[in-house]
Amino acid sequence: MIRSIIIDDEQHCIRALLSDLQKTCPSVEVTDACNSAKEGMLSIKKHNPDLVFLDVEMPWMNGFEMLEVLRDVNFSIIFTTAHDEFAAKAFRISAVDYLLKPIDASDLKTAVQKVEKKMEEGSSLQHITNLLKNIRQPSAEHKIALPQREGYEFIDVSSIVYCSAEGAYTKVFITDKKMMLISRTLGDVEELLPPEMFQRIHHSTLINVTYISQFLRTDGGYVVLKNGEKLSVSKAKKEMLMARLGLK
Repeated sequence: MIRSIIIDDEQHCIRALLSDLQKTCPSVEVTDACNSAKEGMLSIKKHNPDLVFLDVEMPWMNGFEMLEVLRDVNFSIIFTTAHDEFAAKAFRISAVDYLLKPIDASDLKTAVQKVEKKMEEGSSLQHITNLLKNIRQPSAEHKIALPQREGYEFIDVSSIVYCSAEGAYTKVFITDKKMMLISRTLGDVEELLPPEMFQRIHHSTLINVTYISQFLRTDGGYVVLKNGEKLSVSKAKKEMLMARLGLK
């Protein structure tokens, strides 16, 4: 059995999740349900759960703040959120499971199956540690988890030179000339990366501006990277890029 705790300030959300778990996830045993982050922290220390269903937005202390207070996060987490915006995409790319409210029973079952698999494999909870570091650190020191066939590879954001769209996939180019193809759209990746470092120069290209060595107006406009590579700048993005580089 997977010993779990639910932490959510909305009682009706707790009731709905309990009902869905009983119907679709018989392997999950809910040992406690808490209405605040403070109650949740006490319950975690008392019950030592395998899994915590954690609401993101709660009064006084949200889910992220609660995790920062805890010294050790030695349990799996499935975030629950009513906002399918930046946070949800960040969770997905950072290999942290989340459920969008109102929670779909099939999504709940899939998320729990992932937890079961991690427990069976004895998988590391490094993805949780990585998420906490991303919350605390300045953006230039962030790491993101890029999904690979057999798991995830953690990459320093500052080592990403540029990203290019490849249909529903994204090619991520790293400073050591390594290229990684991940099953995420360029838009998803862009929402996770710090905007003070990255700029769209084309609808299919997102670049780390710190790697630009030249901007040339010839051939419609393009940038030259520190490694000598050239990338085209679209007409729609040229004015914004020039302003970003202080050229106008």
